[in-house]
Amino acid sequence: MPDPAITDYASIARDASIENEIQRSRFIGVAVRVSSLEQFTEHVRLQRRAHPDARHVCTAAVVGAGGEASRSNDDGEPSGTAGAPMLQAILQQRLTDVGVIVVRYFGGTKLGAGGLIRAYAGAATDALAAAGRRHRVATRQLLLTLPIADAGRIEHALRVQGLEPEVTYGLDASLVVDVDADRLASVRDQLASLGVEHQFGERGFREVVSPRC
Repeated sequence: MPDPAITDYASIARDASIENEIQRSRFIGVAVRVSSLEQFTEHVRLQRRAHPDARHVCTAAVVGAGGEASRSNDDGEPSGTAGAPMLQAILQQRLTDVGVIVVRYFGGTKLGAGGLIRAYAGAATDALAAAGRRHRVATRQLLLTLPIADAGRIEHALRVQGLEPEVTYGLDASLVVDVDADRLASVRDQLASLGVEHQFGERGFREVVSPRC
């Protein structure tokens, strides 16, 4: 169940990949949209399969509306030089529900700890930039049960407000409508003015095209 205190957060808009070359080493950065660490594990497995000859496949991910879970892995690079800087690249942009994989083909020249940190952080940052940014706002379902004769009037009133109720007909009409958290009070007031009672349904998040963060 989403935390009701979290009203919005940012993630990436799409999966994306980039490639950098540093002193003959290839760094392939991949940013992916994920909803769980288990889902991210599957993306990592696919990248390992796609790059069987790579020296390292380093990873970092953050998931949950509040960034509740995270993971990073150096995959054989010196401790703290790959996964941690990649994770920091995600956290610095305040993103979540995102994973980053950086595949390294070793070019024969050692980069040193500082060079590795810059290379992995740079590949992660570039992949996140290529993936774009998408904003998500909290929603709450409202559940309405109405006489069939009243359903059309109430549905129209909600649609005038830009909402998109789902209507199911049986002995009565059942309406389910998702409302952004910042509009919830005004929509409830409108329903009360129309003499319509409601119950609360599930919490969730809706993705919007234009970021507000």
